[in-house]
Amino acid sequence: MRKGLTVFAALVAAALATTSLMMGASNALATPDGTATVEKTVAVTPVEVAPVAAMPAAETCARKVRVVYSGYGAPAGCAR
Repeated sequence: MRKGLTVFAALVAAALATTSLMMGASNALATPDGTATVEKTVAVTPVEVAPVAAMPAAETCARKVRVVYSGYGAPAGCAR
């Protein structure tokens, strides 16, 4: 019983000690509050736009079919 209590007390003490160290380290790595404005000219490159072909019309099926497994390939027409 005493050994378990000793281990628990040691864990609590270690946690308290490392918490203050980690808080100090996180504050040291934090970004500063001040902001600095940087002015720099940037080259703008025009983008060429090409027309896109219209999508083909979707196939219509005469019957409604429940597809349980269609596989990994592209569907070929209506499922029968």
